[in-house]
Amino acid sequence: MTTVDCHLHLGLIDEHTPAWWWWEQFGFEPTSVGGVEIVQFLDETNIDIGLIQGGDIRRNTYHPDYLDDRNMYVPNDYTARQCAMFPDRLFGVIGIDPLVDVYASLDEIDRCVEKYDFKVLKLLPTYHHYRPDDRRLDPFYEKCLSFDIPVQIHLGWTRTTNTTMEHQRPVYLDRLGRDFPDLKVVVAHLGHPWVDEAIAVIAKHPNFYTELSGWGPYGMAPHDPVGEAYKALKKLKSYECLNKVMFGSDNTDCKDMYQAANAISLASDEAPLISEDVYENIMGKTACQLFKLVSTGGDRNDDI
Repeated sequence: MTTVDCHLHLGLIDEHTPAWWWWEQFGFEPTSVGGVEIVQFLDETNIDIGLIQGGDIRRNTYHPDYLDDRNMYVPNDYTARQCAMFPDRLFGVIGIDPLVDVYASLDEIDRCVEKYDFKVLKLLPTYHHYRPDDRRLDPFYEKCLSFDIPVQIHLGWTRTTNTTMEHQRPVYLDRLGRDFPDLKVVVAHLGHPWVDEAIAVIAKHPNFYTELSGWGPYGMAPHDPVGEAYKALKKLKSYECLNKVMFGSDNTDCKDMYQAANAISLASDEAPLISEDVYENIMGKTACQLFKLVSTGGDRNDDI
């Protein structure tokens, strides 16, 4: 089985991200993360392939005590260089701030797909202060359709104080499913804490998918990540949507969360929440198909 982590972040401290971002917003020790560190993390968690992302959130992300320190920007060229170092392990995610310059951003998607073979566009509504159904974004969804690549959309809570919670609701994806029925949409973080909304739109639209990145330790559900994951996965199963779930870590060691959630169902004398086939889909098969990943090297020799 080829395993895939579809949600990994890059960034060098000071060059791409200021130190205050980590220790003040998230309580983490500032640490640079490049391709070498990502592959080491994949090896430690026994994952074959990682989808890696940078991004540009300079426009609205700043510290009130450091108003001029707005270098929250990991260029796509940096992401591409990390992928080139590990071509069988790392695949790129396009990061843009789309509404700063629409035409330049559309050209950047062309460049990232045609030159670097990036696999997905990432949008950050809450960081960029727009709703995902903002019609100014329609050209970006049309661009994804033209390349047949998914769009992964951050929806859900974040500790970053400059984000806008009013733009984080998964229900705002519903128009995309109606107007762009062939567009493949990945609801990042399962829209936590608007989990029921996220499940509803995922169940409604055939080409919607999700991942629970950020639900692990110190993430979106730090008090009981396994318990909350169990409840969410159980509801996804009731909507016949477990085949739309993919594994994403948000750079945290949370691979065991799915098996731990499964153990809750077994301890409650229920039928297994996640069958072996579904677990293989979550841990890689669905992502390989959705992102058109080709794995090589070692036992990663299947064209999927």
